[in-house]
Amino acid sequence: MSWRSLILLSVLMNQLTLCLLAQADLEKLKADAEKAQGGQQGKIYAELADRLVALANQQFTAGNSVQGHETVRDILQYATKAHDIALRTKDDRKQVEIHLRQAQRHLEDMKRTLAAEDRPAVDDVEKKLAQFRQELLDSMFAPKKKDTK
Repeated sequence: MSWRSLILLSVLMNQLTLCLLAQADLEKLKADAEKAQGGQQGKIYAELADRLVALANQQFTAGNSVQGHETVRDILQYATKAHDIALRTKDDRKQVEIHLRQAQRHLEDMKRTLAAEDRPAVDDVEKKLAQFRQELLDSMFAPKKKDTK
């Protein structure tokens, strides 16, 4: 085996190891979210949505757009859970909003590198995250409504 082949094999093994560790980390985060309660659960779901963007990006980069789109749907699913829990419990809304903002920005960055046919679905999820963020911000900072008699 030549040195080049050995180096290439080493790099590929390192990337595979990193992918497996990232996948294990995501599975642990999913399990933690299922066990958590209240606002903490919403915060973990929002963090999970943010971390899934990196996985989707890897999948699209590797040419596996089907898996990439499935991961983008998962991002929306977890972001929706985070949003709904944060609004219902009124706990950790700011942390949920921060993670959703990061996910939205990462989706925007990823979208720029995608093929034209892959962009609309990612754009739709990005817009939905922006809507979730605005609703969270409104729930935290909107003026209280006065009762009319």
